[in-house]
Parts: sequence; structure tokens; C-alpha cells
Amino acid sequence: MSSVERAQPTFPTLQSCADEPIHIPGSIQPHGLMIAVREGRVAAWSENVPALLGLTPALGQPWSELPLPGALHGEIDRLMDEAALTPGMPTFCETDLGGRPHDAVVHVHDHHTLIEIEPRTQPLSPQSSQARVYERIRRAVSMEAVLQVAVDAIRAWTGFDRVMAYRFRHDESGEVEAEAKADTLSSYLGLRYPASDIPAQARRLYLLNTLRLIPHVSYRAVALVGHPEAPPLDLTHSVLRSVSPIHVEYLHNMGVGASMSVSIVVNDKLWGLIACHHMSSLHVPYPVRSDCDVLAHLLSSAIATIEAREFARRQGDTASLIAELAADLAIADDAVTAMLARSARLRDVLRADALVLAQQSKVVSDGTLPQDLAVAIATAPWTGEMPALRACLGDWPDSMQDALGQWVGAMCLPFDASNGGRLIALRKEQRETVRWAGQPDKVVARGPNGPRLTPRGSFSEWREQVKDCAEPWTDTDVRFGKQLMLELQRTAAARHAEVEAARRNLLAMLGHDLRDPLQAIQMVAGVLKREPDPAQTGRLGARLDASSGRMHRLITQVLDFSRAEVGMPLRADQRSVDLEALMQDLVEEVRTGHPGFEVVARSAGPAAVDGDVVRLAQAMSNLIANARNYGAPGRPVTISLAPAPGGGHRFSVANEAEEIPAAIATELFEPFKRGQERGAHNRNGLGLGLYITRRIVEEHGGTLSYRFDRPQVIFEFTVAASGASSASSAPGGSGAAIGDSAA
Repeated sequence: MSSVERAQPTFPTLQSCADEPIHIPGSIQPHGLMIAVREGRVAAWSENVPALLGLTPALGQPWSELPLPGALHGEIDRLMDEAALTPGMPTFCETDLGGRPHDAVVHVHDHHTLIEIEPRTQPLSPQSSQARVYERIRRAVSMEAVLQVAVDAIRAWTGFDRVMAYRFRHDESGEVEAEAKADTLSSYLGLRYPASDIPAQARRLYLLNTLRLIPHVSYRAVALVGHPEAPPLDLTHSVLRSVSPIHVEYLHNMGVGASMSVSIVVNDKLWGLIACHHMSSLHVPYPVRSDCDVLAHLLSSAIATIEAREFARRQGDTASLIAELAADLAIADDAVTAMLARSARLRDVLRADALVLAQQSKVVSDGTLPQDLAVAIATAPWTGEMPALRACLGDWPDSMQDALGQWVGAMCLPFDASNGGRLIALRKEQRETVRWAGQPDKVVARGPNGPRLTPRGSFSEWREQVKDCAEPWTDTDVRFGKQLMLELQRTAAARHAEVEAARRNLLAMLGHDLRDPLQAIQMVAGVLKREPDPAQTGRLGARLDASSGRMHRLITQVLDFSRAEVGMPLRADQRSVDLEALMQDLVEEVRTGHPGFEVVARSAGPAAVDGDVVRLAQAMSNLIANARNYGAPGRPVTISLAPAPGGGHRFSVANEAEEIPAAIATELFEPFKRGQERGAHNRNGLGLGLYITRRIVEEHGGTLSYRFDRPQVIFEFTVAASGASSASSAPGGSGAAIGDSAA
């Protein structure tokens, strides 16, 4: 026989445990045999092949010339053909050796075909319940239900004393979420296992090879025989692969005699494991193990469906909220007010306990946070990729930690960089008692080869108090947070563009509209310097007064518009006002200032309201001027004051005119409506009159409306009677106008 080499077992030291190459152990478990074939020739075999098959292979010997007993050669050849089509995936069949049933398993990996044969130590039991189990898994609607169905079925099929569904958490620790066990065993349900129990290389193997059995924990490994210069044989997909000595020790410490694991892989990630323990040796035939693997695949699909359903629900909630916020933000004075009105929905979408909202100098919260803490959180430094995340107290600046209290988790969504706009979702600290399956740290022991890690010796429940951290933000949380952030940023950018366009529009119109009165003032001032005639001086003085008054009205409207746009109230003084007396004063003023302009005034008597007399007069005057500028020439304007049907007082101004086109009517109360059909007396207005009028009326708790009652155009507002008026409403929305001091 050619020179061969037998692999020697190694033991992980303190330095090497995390890097232990467990996929190339150089040995297999003794309950079966292995032969490796490369390019049609024998490349390696396990030391027990001669004893189990009655033949001794030779390195490089053609596979076809290996004298296998009975029909084994033909059966394995068929399996080899199948395995070649799906590398890494095992194919198997039942075969007979020496009158006893065996299972032959073949797979292709790393240019080798690995043939594994293991005897059946027990007959196969009919799995009559398989179809029913699969259907129950398919129909399960909760994670708890689907996991419990799986562990119950696998325990019934295999006979293990304990079967657990073990789910990995965000920190790679695992928690037992479902369990089926013998009555004599204590429960592990709810216990948590540290991430170090399954190191990274083991997780990789669980992902690639989803099924592993150790029928005898106290086994003696069987070495592989191969060429001394050949690289170690890769046993990633082997069913007989020998496991790490530290894992064997771990199972011994648990009092386990046999173990099986089936991986739960969801969306190509190791979601969890089905872990099976028996207190004595237990060999499960390969077909039964394969059935368990199929069940785990169905379980993985069911879990993916449940998670996808939950994801779709959250996606729908997020999309609905974004649509509602977009509509709110389109008409709101500021984003903070709009989001505060939707705070409950925002908390639900972001899985938050409270929100902090900030923009410009405004900072509010919807929770129980003190205002100074909300301000500190809003103005804290947030750097890196957005959304920025904080999960624990230590993630915050040292200067803030003492003041945070329970608010240790945060997700910052900046939405308006130029105005310091931030939406910060907060989570409370989760103080919990973690029930570990034993003290979670490994122990360092010194042996003949130096210090090495030993697994926990006790798995009795060990409790740990955890504090200073909130529930961590998941990838899904961040995904929906980012969707919300991008929509808020888009809305803020659109709002900035609108404001900038309005600013340019305002400046352009203001420059144009002030030019004429300024030129008139300059001309009159020059003439006055040279004019000795007192009569002529009086006429020019009147012209000067009219031009300066017009400039004053324009500038006042611009100032009012600016106050309204930034959310400042227009009303200042609050007292009892008689609308009838105010109307009569305005009617007399119009008759005096515009001889020949016919005004008909009707009143039902005194009408007391609470409000700002100057602003109410401005609103009434705007509507009267609007009628004068846009009414039919020579036709009267009717001004009415009467009780409103629903209570309060209604002020109406009616003039004969054509009906306002629907396209214009829908935007009557928007600013800068300098339409083509302008009144002859108001060609140089800014288009702010009705906008400002509406804001004044709304701040007095009333409503402004337009209607057409042929042949009259009617503008009217209603306000509450004195003593019945509620506190002034916050300025909201945007109004419209088609003139200046008129419409």
C-alpha cells in the first residue's frame, strides 16, 4: 500500500478555539464508514473500512475496481450520478450488507465524492403523521404555534428525550422558544444560551450542512487515511464528520448521551436550530433524519411567511402614515405641528415609546420627558450614517448620561437640515432578568498542552440583571425609519422651494407695485419745492397723501403675510367689540372716501364679539374694498350683519358680478393670486387681501367663505358671539386672495 497518513486529533487552546477548523477534523464518528473518491480513484477512507466492508482500499485505486460486496457498487454508482448534479446535497438509499439494512449517503464537494455508509440499529417506523404535520405547519399563523408543531413532531419521529426550538437573537445569543420533553426532565423553555456556545465557524457549518447527529457522545473518533501531501479532506457536508472535542465536553457537562441538530435557515441566514438531546445513546436512521430536515425546510418557509406577513403589515402602516403626513405637511404651518398630531402612529411605525420633534427653535415631545431633556436630546450631536442609532446609555455623550434616566434608546431622523429639523424616536431602558442556561462564560483550564477553554460545567439556571440598554433597533426598524426620513426630507425640500418661489414672487411684485407711488411721491415733492400757489399745493398734498397711503397698505400687507407664514398671530388686542357699530363706521368711511359708490347696509342690531377691533375692521374693510373693486360698475354693494344660523354673527358683502370660475374659486384664499380678471380699481394689488382676511377670521375662531347667488358674488364670515368664543385658534393652513386690500 502507498504511503499513507492518519490524521491526529487536536484540542483547541485558549488562542485557537475561535479559529478551530472544525470542517477538516481528519476523522469521523464510528457509527459508519467513509470512502472519498477523486477523479474516479480512491483518495481517502476511514480506518474502519476493512472491518466493516472486509476490504482494504489503496490510494489511487480505481473506484470501479474496488471489490464492494453484493450489489453495493451499482447502488452507489447510481447515487454518485445523482449527487454530481447537485453538489453539496446528499443523496441516499437503503442497501443490504451482511443481511443487515444500511443507509448509503453520497455527496459531492470540493472535487471529491464522499461515500458514507452507516448501519441501521432500529427498524424504520411508519411516519403516518407526516402529511398532517406538514399541513399544521403550513397553516400556523404565529411563531409560537409553528415552532411547537415542529418540536412535537421531531420528538415523536426520533424518540429524543428533549427537542428544543432555539432562536438566535440580535447579539447572537439564543433563546429556547419551544420545547417538547420527557416528563422527568426539567424545562429549558425561556432559557438563553450565550453566543460563545456556537462560535462563528460552527454557525457557518450549520448554514451549509443543516443536519448533524451524534448518536454516542462518548465515541472514539475514527481517523481518515489519505495521502500525506494531500490537503485535509473537507467534511463540511459529511453526515459522519467528527465534532469538536470542546463540543463533546459541552454535551458531557449537560448530561447528554446523544445529540442531533437541524438548522432553521430563513432567507439564507441561520435563524435558529432544532436541538435534540437524549440522556443515553440514540441512533436515528438516516431516512428519519432526512424527514426531520425536510420538516425544518418547511418550518423555515413558514417562518419566512410569518415574518413577511408582519413586514408587509408594517410596510402598509408606514406607507399609509407617509401618505397622511404628506397631506398634512402640505397645508400645515410647520412640520412639527403636523407630526405631533400623528405621534401615536409614528410611535407605532417606529416601535418607539416617545418622540422628540425639533425644527428651528421649536422643540416638543409627546411623552413624559421634561422639556429641558427634550431640548438636550434634540440638540445632541448626531453623526455618521442616518438614521443615527443609540441603543444603550454608553452610546450617549458622557455629559448627558446622568440626565437621560430611562430614555437610553434613540433613532434620529433628520428631515430639515437648514432649520435643524429632527424627528427622534426614543425607547425606554429594558431592565430584565435574563435566565441563562448556566453561567455563560467558558472556563480556562490548564492541561498538558497549555491553557485551553473548557465549556460550562453547570447548566442550572443562572440569572443576570440587565440594565442601561433599550430593545435594539432592528434592520426592519431602520428600514422603515429611513423611508419616513426620506419622505420628510422630500416634503421639507418642496416646502423650501415653495417658500423661495413665493419670496422671489413677492419681491418682484413689491418692487413693481411700489415703483408707481414712489415715482408719484418724488414728482410731487419736486413740484412742491417750486409751487407758490397754495391751491395747487393743497391738490398736490392730497396726491402725496394718497400715494403714501397706498405704499403703507402694501407694506402692511407684506408684513401681515410674513407674520402669517411664520405662524405668528395677527390679532393682538382682545376685548368686546360691537360689529354693528364697527360696520356703520366703515360704511360711512367708504361713502365719504368714494362719492358716487352706492352702499346698502343692513343690520339686525348690536352684535357683540370678543376680538381685536383693528383686525376685525381690517377684515371687514378688505371684503368691502373687494366688492368695490370687482363689482359691476354703477351697481350697489350690499353689506349685511345678522345672526348666524348656528349661533354667533354673520357679516356678508354682496356685489353684482359674474360667477368666479371654478378653477379660480378653489384658490381664492391663496396668496399672490394676481389673476387676469382684475378689477379696474385694483390693478396693482399684491393678491394678499383675502388671504390675510381669512387668517384674521380663523384667529377669531370663525370661518370665511365664498358663494354665488345669481347675480351676486357673496363673501361672508361668521364669528362667535361675545362670551361664547373659544380661545383663539392656532393659525393654520394657508388662505387665498385675488386682490390686495380687496381681493
